Amino acid sequence: MFTMVGWGESIDGGAAFVNIAALADQHVFITGDLIRVPEQMPFLIGATALTASTTVTRAQILSPSLRQIANYDIEPFLGAVVFGSPPEVSLHPMSPVPLDPFARLELQCNTDNAGAAQHWGFALLSDGSQSPVNGRIYTVRATAAVALTVNTWQNGALTFDQTLPVGRYQVVGMRARGTNLVAARLVFVGGINRPGVFAVNAIGDHDPIKFRHGGFGVFGEFHTNTPPTVDCAGVTDTAQQFLFDLIRVG
Repeated sequence: MFTMVGWGESIDGGAAFVNIAALADQHVFITGDLIRVPEQMPFLIGATALTASTTVTRAQILSPSLRQIANYDIEPFLGAVVFGSPPEVSLHPMSPVPLDPFARLELQCNTDNAGAAQHWGFALLSDGSQSPVNGRIYTVRATAAVALTVNTWQNGALTFDQTLPVGRYQVVGMRARGTNLVAARLVFVGGINRPGVFAVNAIGDHDPIKFRHGGFGVFGEFHTNTPPTVDCAGVTDTAQQFLFDLIRVG
């Protein structure tokens, strides 16, 4: 099990480390720049940062348990407000970094710009190693019409292009695409986690292969009567496309 949390703020870093504001979130506790590590998912398995600043120097995730050894330096640190192809991210699902439950989690960036510039950061938190899964996997396309607002998660319904036979399905892979989409995550009915992926912007772009066809384990499970919705983060967009890799389990 894993989940995605994020930070986003337009700020002038002034060539020094500054905190980036946490994105308002319904499934984890946040206050200002801080995200509390959820008790059920006290491991870090991936992170990324990106910014529109002209000078990009460093980005770090900080937490008291990390500081016992070293804070988590993020590279690639992308000088853009959307990702390239594939998204420039650090992923280590089989090598989780332990965090203290309920501890503070912060993102700091060191950049320089003539004025305020957009900064994004995202972290993947888990309950431990995320082992790949195998099975009879089907890939299905879906769309959403989420009106994005910068520095927020915006939720919307998913419309599947094909009608799935009634039953239960595991999501074992996801691709998210939108012109100015940065990240997207699933909201399962009754779920405590919101697993997500980093977005691509064009139909020909490559996405991180780990997120597809069981490579990142099981994102979650749903019944066709209660499909998941989607949280999206990005800049000025109203249409998104998704591919979901599914295993029917009942």
